[in-house]
Amino acid sequence: MKCIILGAGGVGCYYGVRLIRAGHEVIFVARGEHLENLNKNGLTLTHPEINFCEAVKAISIEQMKALDMSSIDLVIIATKSTATHEIGKVIQECFQDLTRIPYCLSLQNGVENEDILCNYIDSNYIIGGLTRKIGAHIMRPGIVNAVGESETIVGLIHPNSQAEDFLKQLSLIFNEAFIPTEIVPDIRKELWKKLIINNGVNALCALLEVKTGIVMHHSQLNLIVLGLMKETALAAQALHVKVTEEEVKAMFDLILGFDSIKPSMLVDVEHRRPLEIEEICGVVIRYCKLHGFDAPVTQTIYALLNYKMENLQ
Repeated sequence: MKCIILGAGGVGCYYGVRLIRAGHEVIFVARGEHLENLNKNGLTLTHPEINFCEAVKAISIEQMKALDMSSIDLVIIATKSTATHEIGKVIQECFQDLTRIPYCLSLQNGVENEDILCNYIDSNYIIGGLTRKIGAHIMRPGIVNAVGESETIVGLIHPNSQAEDFLKQLSLIFNEAFIPTEIVPDIRKELWKKLIINNGVNALCALLEVKTGIVMHHSQLNLIVLGLMKETALAAQALHVKVTEEEVKAMFDLILGFDSIKPSMLVDVEHRRPLEIEEICGVVIRYCKLHGFDAPVTQTIYALLNYKMENLQ
């Protein structure tokens, strides 16, 4: 398989390395000093099961536009969800006039990326996805540290026989590359279940500047986490996505039992980068309001974190 990793951050690099190790061709799309170091010194990725330090093919997004995309089988989108509109436009430009369109797999945070991508890409070629039980971050340009299993769930936005065949092949490829992958019939529900985790711990950890284990094992903080998770399930109801109390509890137990990690929003706070706060907290507030529900816990964390970011020096 020939694959583009569009967004060579921590998670994107981890998937790319796993696929390279399994014998597949991978092109990383990066920018700035990270891109310069990937081209000059190669990619270094450490993980309890991997010690990778090799030359890789890395290009800019402008160079991607000049590629022969007809030879690409899959584009894995691993950018911040704040960039999805921009990325959709780039992919649309790359795909124009193609008779053979590559499939696009979104592994981004949030529940709206796939719908945004449908504005730019034929929905028959869009795969919804999520990854969990993994923490992966760029430590320095060209150097990535990762922990966890990268448990991956995928599903089609617009089911059709051709895409179903490709998805089966992709699942086999991922599993053989030690990326545990499951195909589900309702990917939208799984995306909301992932948002339950993200809204539960991401913003709170960023606000307090602590790892997930701190909030999950604190008798008062984990009640806030549970409240955030329950409000996310309420928001899902606005889109007729039913998430039961048992499923909310299962998501709580999942993160409770996982290794303590720095979630992506905390890393962004540390590096003074823009946060995915609208895509994680804002979407919960918006859909709760649409359904006539209040989301007081999420609104509180949302307001405090926005204030924190406005006043960081």
